[in-house]
Amino acid sequence: MTQRFVSVLICTKGRPEGISLVARSVLASEHDNLELIVVDQSDDLQTETALKQLPDDGRLRYVRSHTRGKGAAMNEGLALAGSDIVICTDDDCEAPPEWVGGMAAAFGAHPRIATVYCNVVAGAFDPAEGYIPTYLSPPDRLLTSVTDARCGLGMGAGMAFRRDVIQAIGGLDESLGPGARFPSCDDWDLGLRSLLKGWAVYQTSEVTIVHHGFRSLAQGREHNYRDWIAIGATFGKLIRAGHPSVMVPGLWIFCRYAVFPPLRSVVRLQRPRGLVRLAAFARGLSAGVFSHVDRATMTLLGVDSD
Repeated sequence: MTQRFVSVLICTKGRPEGISLVARSVLASEHDNLELIVVDQSDDLQTETALKQLPDDGRLRYVRSHTRGKGAAMNEGLALAGSDIVICTDDDCEAPPEWVGGMAAAFGAHPRIATVYCNVVAGAFDPAEGYIPTYLSPPDRLLTSVTDARCGLGMGAGMAFRRDVIQAIGGLDESLGPGARFPSCDDWDLGLRSLLKGWAVYQTSEVTIVHHGFRSLAQGREHNYRDWIAIGATFGKLIRAGHPSVMVPGLWIFCRYAVFPPLRSVVRLQRPRGLVRLAAFARGLSAGVFSHVDRATMTLLGVDSD
């Protein structure tokens, strides 16, 4: 059976060892009819040097970018992609041999699928020192409305989409994601906007990628606050764009993951944990609701990066 040509896109900044590992793993994929686009926003030449040390492979396309923020890098990579199917991961991951082919095949589950999310599992680490963010998909599931997204969507470390659809809805929101004004939730935002435009989202439990992005416990607290500001801002700006239906998954996620954990601790006469999520979500929601939004694309106007 002829393999479908696909584009694999990885954005990177300041992680020469990480990008070398993931690039090598992608190029070793069982699905070899691919191009690998690496968009590099690093401040030095270490990443470029590291990639030059890989075996020569015409499928690898390196792009040095002067943009800032993952959203901007993703949009730059989208414009260069030669396939309508774009498969994405991060520069701290490692792709099993079957990952690319599995992600490409997932689009065959339904003709209206715009975005696909897969399992993201942790590489080896010491749980006493910290953690690695993961995502385990429920059994293969087709989402056709934002209400279906009430339990979350997936991670950008294991995501794919139809290039033409994403470009038609305005591309990545460059105010979301690492390096941007709201440095997270770019992956959820893409899925929610796809659903609001009448496309479907697919979560597959049959495909897995390995994440090596270790975070110390101290880093975890900082990232937790950052993530929940971005989650709130994402739902806030979608409401601002004229889509109050996102309040259903937004409130569900807020109650399940921000309200119930500390409430459960109080009931058990324990010190409540996770209160930072409440404040962060409220701050982000307010910022999103009162921001200027392009109602057609549901993206924030005025890109502020850190």
